[in-house]
Amino acid sequence: MFVPFVVFWALISGGNCARILGIIAFPSYSHQIVFQPLWRELSLRGHQVTTMTTDPINDAKLTNLTEIDLRFSYEVWRSALAEVIDGSQIHFVKVLRTATLAMQEISRRQLAHPSVQGLIHGDVSFDLLIVEYFQPSMFAFAERFRCPHIGVLSLDAPSNILKLIGQPIHPVAYPDYMLSFTDHSTFFKRMKSIAYSLYAEYVFNYYFYSLQKELVETAFGSNYSSLAEVAKNASLFFTNSDPILYKPKPFLPNVIPIGGGSDRIPSAPLPNKLVGVLDAASSGAIYFSLGTNVNTENLPNETRKAILEAFAEFPYTVLWKCDFDHVPDKPKNVHVSKWFPQKNVLGHPNVKLFITQGGLQSVTEAILAHVPMIIIPFFADQFGNAQRMLERGVGLSLDYTNLQKEEFKSAIREVITNPRYKQKATELAELAKDQPMTALERAIWWTEYVLRHKGAKHLRSPFLEIPTYQYFLLDVICVLLLILTVLSCVAYVLFKLALRLAIRTCALGRKKQKDQ
Repeated sequence: MFVPFVVFWALISGGNCARILGIIAFPSYSHQIVFQPLWRELSLRGHQVTTMTTDPINDAKLTNLTEIDLRFSYEVWRSALAEVIDGSQIHFVKVLRTATLAMQEISRRQLAHPSVQGLIHGDVSFDLLIVEYFQPSMFAFAERFRCPHIGVLSLDAPSNILKLIGQPIHPVAYPDYMLSFTDHSTFFKRMKSIAYSLYAEYVFNYYFYSLQKELVETAFGSNYSSLAEVAKNASLFFTNSDPILYKPKPFLPNVIPIGGGSDRIPSAPLPNKLVGVLDAASSGAIYFSLGTNVNTENLPNETRKAILEAFAEFPYTVLWKCDFDHVPDKPKNVHVSKWFPQKNVLGHPNVKLFITQGGLQSVTEAILAHVPMIIIPFFADQFGNAQRMLERGVGLSLDYTNLQKEEFKSAIREVITNPRYKQKATELAELAKDQPMTALERAIWWTEYVLRHKGAKHLRSPFLEIPTYQYFLLDVICVLLLILTVLSCVAYVLFKLALRLAIRTCALGRKKQKDQ
C-alpha cells in the first residue's frame, strides 16, 4: 500500500512542476544577481530550470538547475565599455550606437554557442520563458517553444520598453533613468527628456530590433514574427523598481515591480582575515568599489592620486575593490583586493561610508545596510541614481573627470561626520523592507501564476490595441478643431452679414432723415 501511495504522490507533485528557460545574457554580474535567487527558488520548488547566463551559480545542490555558461560574452562588452564610459559625459548619441553594436555582437556569439544551438534545434520543450529585455533576439525562444514568456529587467524599465509593452509613460513626469536629472523643473529638462525618449525609442525599438531580427533569421530561421510583436505578447513584465528609490509610477497589472531583490541573495561570509581588519578599525572603515563594469583603469591617473592622498589623511580603514595587483604609493590604511563580499562588508558595524559608482544593486545594498554613500557615476543609470540618492539625502555625488583631493576629503568628512545621511539611509531601508511580501516571493508567485494559467493574456495592456493617433487623441482633436473652425467660419459669415445689414439699415435711416 505504501509504494503505490509514494508513486501516486510523485505523479501529483510532478504534475505541478514545469520546465522553465531563463535568459539573462547581458554580461554584467549586477544584472545576474537580481535573478539568481529566482532560479534557485524555482529549482528548489521542483521546477526544471535551464538558464543562459554569463555568471553561473554553480551550486551542486541545485539538481534541477542546468546552466549554459556564456561568460565569454564579457570579452566583447569590455572591449566596448571604455568607449561607452568616456562618451557618457559628452556624446550620448555615439554611446547608444556603440552599446547597441556591442550588444549585437554579444547576441551573435551567444546564439552561435553550441549549447544554445542545441536548445534551438534540439527536441527539448519548455513551459515558460523568462527573458531579459536587453537582447530582443532572445525573444524568439518564446516562439520557438510556443510558450508564454515573462520579460524582466534588473533595472527600472526605460521609457522605450514601457511603451513597447503598452505601459503609459510620460517623459516629463518620469524622465528616463538614463538621464542625469529626475525632475521637470526647467523647460530645458523637459525638452531634453522628450528628445531622449523619442531618440531612444527609435534607436532601440526600430534600429536595434531590425539588427537583432537578422540574428534570429540566422539562428532560428526565417518564419518568425517581428521581435516587437513577440515583446508585446509578454504575459508579465518584472521590473527592478521600487517607489522608495524611484518616483511612484502607475503600473498596469501586467507590470510587476520586484525592487529590492538583491536583499535575498545568499552572500559569502567575511573571511577571517577581513573580519580582523574591520574589527580593528576602531575609527571606522570606508568601502570603496566601482562595481563590476567600471575598472580602476577608467579613473584618470590624477583622480587615483587624489583619492589615495585623501585616504592617507584620514584615520579610517579603507577597503578598495581594485583591479590592480599592485597600487603604487598605497597608504597603509588602504587594503586592496580584486573582490570583496560586498553585502557582508556593508553589513559590518564599523563601515561608515560606501564610495560607489552608483549601480542600482550597490545603491540598494548600501541602503538596506544603513550605510550612506558618495556616488561617483560613470555611465548608464548611474547618473540618475546619484541624483536620486542626493535628493533623498543619503549621500553626495562627485564628478570623477575633475575630482580634486580637497573636494574628495570634504565629501568624506561631511558624509561620515554628519549623522543625517545615515539617518536618511536607515529611514529608506525601513520603508523598503516594510512590504507584505519579499521581492522574491512576489516574483515566484507571479511566475507560477503564469504557469498555472498558461499565460496571462487577460492582463495584456489595452494600449497595445490603440493606434498612435488615437492614443494621443489626434483624431478627436482634429474633429474638434474642424468643428470649431466651421463654427468660427459660420459665426464670422453671420457676423459680416449682420454687420452689413446693420450698416445698410443705418444708411437707410440716415437717408430717410435727410429726405424728411
